[in-house]
Amino acid sequence: MGHAAAGAAGAAVTHAQFAHNQFAAHNFHGLANFNRTGFNRNAFGDPQRWNHFGGQFWGAGWQRWGRGWGGWAGPVFWPYLYGDVFSFAFWPYDYYDPFWAYGLDFLLISIFAPGPYFGPDYGYAPDYGYVPGATGYTGGGVYYGGAPSGVTKGDRQALSETEAAATESCNGLAPGVTDLPIDKIKQTVQPAGDQLRALDDLNAAALKARNAIKASCPTAVPLTPVARLDSAEGRLEAVINAIDIVHDPLQRFYDMLNEDQQRHFESMGSSGSSDKAPPGGNIAALCGQQSADVTDIPIQRIDQVVQPNGPRQQDALNALKQAARDAAQDLQRSCPKEVPHTPVARLDAVKTRLTAMVEAMKSIRPKLQDFYNALSDEQKAKFNIMGPAQSASSGAQQQND
Repeated sequence: MGHAAAGAAGAAVTHAQFAHNQFAAHNFHGLANFNRTGFNRNAFGDPQRWNHFGGQFWGAGWQRWGRGWGGWAGPVFWPYLYGDVFSFAFWPYDYYDPFWAYGLDFLLISIFAPGPYFGPDYGYAPDYGYVPGATGYTGGGVYYGGAPSGVTKGDRQALSETEAAATESCNGLAPGVTDLPIDKIKQTVQPAGDQLRALDDLNAAALKARNAIKASCPTAVPLTPVARLDSAEGRLEAVINAIDIVHDPLQRFYDMLNEDQQRHFESMGSSGSSDKAPPGGNIAALCGQQSADVTDIPIQRIDQVVQPNGPRQQDALNALKQAARDAAQDLQRSCPKEVPHTPVARLDAVKTRLTAMVEAMKSIRPKLQDFYNALSDEQKAKFNIMGPAQSASSGAQQQND
């Protein structure tokens, strides 16, 4: 089978998958409620825009596996993470789940088995693929990429809109929302004099932070597990940098408030209280909850799809598995025991968590690189495009949620 035949095979698979995902998108009922197996909206934006955003990507290849939902919007890892951070900072009892629900299982699934990506250069085809049994590459197969035949102008227009949504998700707070709720803060705490100037400084810092994230936004989809890990790590480091930019101006503004203003700021717009956590349990339980298979499921999926053989590959896989287990234990220590009382302390807690995630990825990367280097070209290609295991129950869940 040559490249043309491979492209045709890819097109057939792609359009069948697209038809299925169109059905799923029409049955996408929304993101307003917390969902451990799907994407969780944050405090910013409105449900209609969130539903449209979720349908664009969940209906274009996002796979819901365990607590993972693919983790990517085009080339962007963890879309609207910036909004998730400030949702917790400002509304900790209503919107802690968009940030604290995700741990090492989410990271590993996003890196190892996110499912297909869709990019502007390829129509509705995955950005890459592999067809076994052909000639031309060691391992008896060929790689393929590029737009499948039959992609219409309407397809291209829809994809262009989807790419724009992916770009916005990198440094936006939510679909259609880019700025912190300064007016809401003013209404809540009624600042005056130096307090107003401090609030203006906070707003300027938030804009600087958003621009810093924008400068780090990737434009190309990472095509290998190692590249996905590097992209995800860079994404988290960019958000950590943004938190550092906003931290001191937020601290200065908060310190200028009197006790009554601080109390109002700490509970701004919240429908809950520290005595009543939202559905899904409290923050410590949500962050700290670890199933026995937190690292085993992704590794088992690698074993199933890549089928490593020989002592070198098996030893490398075992080393990767142990690195993942060690990282999971280290990451547990970044879980807060309770919701911090002030917005600044909440940002500190988020930074601690993101830093721990970065360290986890740094510890896993050498073992992942060693394992990947030990694979044949055919095994690498399978690993590159590996998605989550599908089952009848997960399919039914996709259609019913």
